[in-house]
Amino acid sequence: AALLLAVALSNQLVQPLLLLAEGMREVATGDLKAKPVFRSRDELGGLTRSFAVMTQQLADARALVEHSVTQLESARTHVQTILDNLTAGVIVFDADRRIETVNPGATRILKLPLSAYVGRPLEDLPVLAVFGKDIWQRFELQSSPEASEREHWQDSFELQLDEKTALTLLVRGALLPQGARLLVFDDISEVVSAQRSAAWSEVARRLAHEIKNPLTPIQLS
Repeated sequence: AALLLAVALSNQLVQPLLLLAEGMREVATGDLKAKPVFRSRDELGGLTRSFAVMTQQLADARALVEHSVTQLESARTHVQTILDNLTAGVIVFDADRRIETVNPGATRILKLPLSAYVGRPLEDLPVLAVFGKDIWQRFELQSSPEASEREHWQDSFELQLDEKTALTLLVRGALLPQGARLLVFDDISEVVSAQRSAAWSEVARRLAHEIKNPLTPIQLS
């Protein structure tokens, strides 16, 4: 009778501990399925129930994280698709002024392999050294305490790519979280050229008018 009682008590004590040990091994390997519970009212039964609840909470948290990651990847893909189809150039800089993201529009407008310079400052491109310096001066002016603009700025820049190619860029800069910077620009060279042609036409018309005015009385005389 004493031997049978000892075996029964040992089984009652060891079984919940074996359940816990097996459950911990499964959790350690990433298996967060529902764990069995030892049906008793003592402390060991409560321990197995608490372990099962904790495992379920871990499973719910992992499912929530996986869902959030899926949503984040979907949003990132959506944003990247928009950037890839923008005609304007977009460059994102990190807090250390290194290029983080470049869209095809930026490569097309500047006619330079900007994607090869991801992780490097814009000034590493000799052609864009002056342009990069001017941009960061503009960002610093935006961040100064006396600046009236806080979220973004807009300005035009003349960019000489080579002896034959000159661009006029309309550039818009904005501050991003964690010290990042956003640069959006477009080539307005043709617009500026058209405006200059219209202005010179007006100057020529007025000049012809001013020359013609004194010639009329001279001819009459």
